[in-house]
Formats: sequence, C-alpha cells, structure tokens
Amino acid sequence: MLSLKSLLISLILIITITLSNSYQAQAVADPSAIYTITIWKIHPGKHVEFIKYMKEWEEVFEEINEPPMKWYRKISGDSYDFVSISPPFNYKVEQAMEAAGKKRGLPIGYNYTLKLNEFADSYSSTIVEGPQSMADLLSQIK
Repeated sequence: MLSLKSLLISLILIITITLSNSYQAQAVADPSAIYTITIWKIHPGKHVEFIKYMKEWEEVFEEINEPPMKWYRKISGDSYDFVSISPPFNYKVEQAMEAAGKKRGLPIGYNYTLKLNEFADSYSSTIVEGPQSMADLLSQIK
C-alpha cells in the first residue's frame, strides 16, 4: 500500500505533467519555415565596410551552395540600419562556411565576431517560424 507521502508525490507529478502538456507549443511541422532574423545597428561611418565584409560572406555561401542571408535596409523609422533573414544555425553548414571562409582569409570562429564588432554597434537575433497568417496562428492554439 502506498504511503501518504508517495501518494501526494504521485498526484503532484500527474498534475504537473498534465498541465505542462496542455500548454506546450506545437512542434514545427515544416523546418523550412524556421528562420533567424537579425537586426543590425552599424557604427557611424562603417556602413560601406560592413556591406563589403558581408558581401565576402555571401560569396562563401554561394561557394558552398547554401542560401545567403536576405538583407533589408532601413528607409525610415527606428535606429537600426539593416535586417537580415537566414536559416537558423546548422552545424554542418557552419563547418563548410568556416572552411571556405578560412581559404579566403576571412576570420572564423570568435575572430569572426571580433571583426563583426568593428562594424556593428549592436545586433540582436531571434528565431522565428513563418510566414503565417493570424488564422494559421489561431489554429495552433489548443
């Protein structure tokens, strides 16, 4: 026979599992709908150098047959300069990208970040799923 303590622990676990399962987000059905969006703010006077540097990385992506980031420049509004959209991190793609970049003399690993920081005042990335309509989003709610 179960002790009162064991019974309470079992009951708490069942309630916790039931509640967590009812509030879980649905898994993404289509991995091709996942992207990384980055918002870039560039140091004043460093825009041309940043564009040239990122163009070199676009050429690397062409070389390894991967789609490069899609770039959008700000026309008006907030203080950012560019928005980029790309697939999320993929270790195999990263390895191929670094190998091709290294052959071209581009900085890789942490040195990539240090070089990027010469141009970028700040950048912030987030992973998104889409595009989706509000009806699509509503259909995902349990």
